[in-house]
Parts: sequence; structure tokens; C-alpha cells
Amino acid sequence: MRHLLRPIGRPAGQGGMARLTTFAKGLLLSAVYCAGYLVAWRLSLDQWFLPAGLRAAVLLFMPLRLWPYLLLGDAAALLALRVPLIDEGQSATWAYLSPLLLMPLSALVPLWFRRRVPDVMVWQQRLLPVVLGMALWGVLINKVLNWLLDGPVTDINVENALKFWVGNYLGILVFVLPALLWVRREGTALMSRGLMHDSLRAALMVGALFAAAMNVPDGVARQFLLVMMIVPGFWLTLGHEWRGAAVGIVMADIAVAMALAKSHQAGAFDLEMFYVQMLVSFAATTLFVLGTRIAGVMEQARRLGFAEQEALQVAQASYMSAERTLRNRVIEYTDIHVHINKLRRDIATTLKQHGHYAAAMEMNRTGVIQAQLLDDYVAALYPLDIETHGLYGALNSVAFANACDTEVEARLHGDSRRLSIGLQLAAYRCVLNAMEILPDAGRHTITARVWSARGKRGVVVTLEADAAMPGAGRKHHNADEMDWELASRLKAHDGTCRRRHERKISFLISEPLERTVTS
Repeated sequence: MRHLLRPIGRPAGQGGMARLTTFAKGLLLSAVYCAGYLVAWRLSLDQWFLPAGLRAAVLLFMPLRLWPYLLLGDAAALLALRVPLIDEGQSATWAYLSPLLLMPLSALVPLWFRRRVPDVMVWQQRLLPVVLGMALWGVLINKVLNWLLDGPVTDINVENALKFWVGNYLGILVFVLPALLWVRREGTALMSRGLMHDSLRAALMVGALFAAAMNVPDGVARQFLLVMMIVPGFWLTLGHEWRGAAVGIVMADIAVAMALAKSHQAGAFDLEMFYVQMLVSFAATTLFVLGTRIAGVMEQARRLGFAEQEALQVAQASYMSAERTLRNRVIEYTDIHVHINKLRRDIATTLKQHGHYAAAMEMNRTGVIQAQLLDDYVAALYPLDIETHGLYGALNSVAFANACDTEVEARLHGDSRRLSIGLQLAAYRCVLNAMEILPDAGRHTITARVWSARGKRGVVVTLEADAAMPGAGRKHHNADEMDWELASRLKAHDGTCRRRHERKISFLISEPLERTVTS
């Protein structure tokens, strides 16, 4: 009866088949890793040990659930390399046991790092110190296992340790940095189009330096040219931050390795190239740290830029909200004024019917005066002319001149209706602020020009008070308050201001071209 209790829609044996498939894929991964390890070993030298890089890359970036298969592949590769050495007199204990212990011990450092920093998106800030630690740890556990298991033992001194440390470190960089680029890729491509093009140029520069170095006799000149192969990496770093640094480091690393004497004899050592490798290692570490620092600064700048942009958008929305409120009030006042005029006309008609013509005429005269005062008040409160005739229509209106208590000479160029209502209103308010800042004058000249360039459009306005016509002594608001209000409005609308002298102010405001013209 147990088979009747299985979940409906789940065939018997499905779980076992899935586990078998997973196991088969794991064995395939082990085989691929083993083959890759053997190929990397064939291409390696003591001063440039690629298997350490392959091991470090998979331990850092492969899921933990796949580690058992990777351990199996690593052990198989080492057994294939070390068991034949028994015939050459090496210890069988070392040949059979060290392959089973090497990768589990090597995994301690990357496991600690992955547990401590689980977010791969911030690894570039801490990766190279960890890689340095992994390279040194690999040297130490190799030496200890060889000593404990009667394996090949070389002199344990600083020189040997440094040689293997640098070799492991450079070998790790060849695998870890491309893996980091892949994990942190943007989109489906390993690198952006711009980085790809710049990398090709950098590769040409590295190739030219390598060719020059190979045609120079051994000595300081050759070492200098080989070390200079890291310079294109600095150029990539300045343009593409840590990603450019990673590409430049890998290029220089491989190029320096190609300059090494191709000797697979145990203990082979090229002292002159070792000096070059140490300098390249130091430069690579410095370069990657520089790239991460630049990336951090750029990210902070982008965040601040986004925050500032959001603040400006909030300020613009606040200004537009205030304008809509004023517009609604103006419409309400206009409706009330229409009703008052209707009542006044009815009363005047009634007075005429009863023979009170003088009273009716006085009421009509009073109504005209009140209408003019209300029009001036409404124009100062919100310029409805902007919605029909644009900014230039509002600046040319009698209501604007009355609101500013001055004669206005307007020199207007372009079509202000190409600008959004919000920007036109901002320009209008800035003109009013500038009028308050300028000294009293009976006439003001307003010069304005609408422009568009580089994905933006806007208006440049210049106001000048005529010194030959003194003003009527209109009341000014606080000058500092007006300056602050003008500066705030200009900043919110991507503008700037310049006061050429006491009687002349120029300002500019702009907006993106894609912004809609209607509010």
C-alpha cells in the first residue's frame, strides 16, 4: 500500500533519476576539471604555476555543492602526476595521500572568505589580499605535506618560499580575474564594447613591448621593457576602473610568462625574470587596488549625482505644485470676478430703469477700476498668458509691466513655446526675482533668447535697469532673500546666474530636450 501514498503526479523513481543525473553531471565536472588541471600543469613553470590558479578560481566561484566533485577531479589529476614518480624513488605514501589532502587544505582560505564576505558584488575590494593569502597558504601546505609524507623536499628558506609564492600568485591571477569579470559581467558579454575596444588597443601595446623586449639582449633594458607591459593596464584602469585593471593585469601576466625560459625541469629558476615577476606582481596589486578605489569613488559620485538629481526633481515638482495652486486660485478669483461683474451690471441696469443714471455710471466706472486692479493682481499671482502666448507673451503684456511698476522694453528671440510650461514659469519667476534685486528704474530692458544644444533646451535672459530713468520708489523685498530665491530656482532648473554690474543681471535655465512641452 505504500506506493499508493506517493504524491499524485510524481512518478516512482523520479527522485532517484534526478540524483543519478546530478551525480553523472558531477562526474563529468570532475573529468573536465582533471583534464584542465593536467593541461594547466603542462603549460606551467615553477615561476608561473597555473594549476594553483585553476584551483583557486573554482574554490572561490563554484557553488559549494560542487566542491566534492572538484576535490575528486583535483585528486585524480594529482594522482596521475605523482603516482608515476614512485618508480623514480619518491615515497608511495606521499604520492597516494598528498593528492587527497592538498585541495581540502587549500579550500580553508577561500571557504573562510566566502563565509565572511558572501556578497560577490563587493569581492573586488578584498579579492587580491585573499589571493595573496591563498598563494602563500598553497606554498606552506605543499611544503608541510612534502615534509610529513616524505615527499620531494627542497631547502625551506625565504628565497624558495618567495619564488613559489610569486609563481602561485601570478598563476592565480590568470584564472581568478577573468572569473571575477564573468561573475560581475554587465549583461551577457564578458566586457562592455568600450572595454573590448580599449583592451584590443592595450593588447597591441603589450605585444609591441613584448616584441621589443625579445629583441633586446638579456639585461636591464629587457627587464625594463617587460615591466613596462603593465603600463597599458594603468591606462585601462583609468578608463574602466577595476575591470580595466583586471584585463591589463592578465595581459601583462601572460606576456611575462611567455618571456620565461620554457624548462619543465624541477627547480628551474630564472633570477632576472624573477625580479621582473616581483615588480609585475607589485604593480598588478597596486593597479587593482587603484581600480577598486576609482570604482568606489565613481560609485559614490554616481550615488551623490543620483541623490542630487532626485533632490532637483523634487524641487522642480515642488515649484510646479505651488504654480498649480496659484493657478487654481487665479481661476477661482476670475470666476468670482465674473459673478461680481454680472451682479454689478444687473444693479446698474436696475438703477438706470429707476432713473439713477449718475449712480449707474459711477458703478460702471468703479467696476472698470476694480477689474483693472484684479487683472494686475492676478497677473502678478499667476501669468495665465503663458499658457496661451508663452513666456514672451507674458513678458510683453501690460499686466507684467504694471506688476513690476516699470516700462518694459523687450527684445525677444526664438519661440518660447518650444519650452515646457514648467520652464517658462520658472523663467518668469526668475525675471520677477531679478526685477526685485535690480535698483529702481522707470524702464527695464529684457533680452531673451531661446536655445537648444547638446540634448538640452532653455532660455537666456538679461535684465538691465535704465539709469537714465529713475524709478518711482517701489518697495523692495529683502535683497538677500531675493538672491537666495533666485539662486534656488536657478539651481533647481539646471541654471546659472551672472551679475555683470549693479544694474544688469543675466541668467540661464534649461531642461532636457525629451521633456514634454505641456505641463
